[in-house]
Amino acid sequence: MLTFPPMDAGPRFFTVEEANALVTSLELEFGRVARVRAELGPLIDSLGGADAAVELLQEDGEAPPGREADTERLRALAGEITAAVERVNELGCLVKDIDQGLVDFYALMDGEPVFLCWQFGEPAVSHWHGLEEGFAGRQPIEGVTVRPPPFMN
Repeated sequence: MLTFPPMDAGPRFFTVEEANALVTSLELEFGRVARVRAELGPLIDSLGGADAAVELLQEDGEAPPGREADTERLRALAGEITAAVERVNELGCLVKDIDQGLVDFYALMDGEPVFLCWQFGEPAVSHWHGLEEGFAGRQPIEGVTVRPPPFMN
């Protein structure tokens, strides 16, 4: 019997309603990220700044003498942020900017792929932009029809 590796399913496409159904989960995840980042900033400064923190986060990064607990806390906080981003991505969304809390959702508009766009703090997904345009090209969804894809999602 022949077996074949699974085909890449490709990105998930959303309707506006499906994207909006995830806003509560996104708010929770980015709320966690904001709390972690509030603790992370002073910790990074105390460890010598961003470059030093990146070195500590590398596999072979060694904690400075007497700073082992701070280094472990840094790694734990970085892990929490990574886990939050992974949970959001597992929903089928794309985290575009963790600092601004930007998330995109693939969608189809007039048969063409676009991104529905949400930013942390917004009550709903209310904007879209082309795949190459980014946040600066955001346009209101109002008056635009976003249809479900004509294929299994």
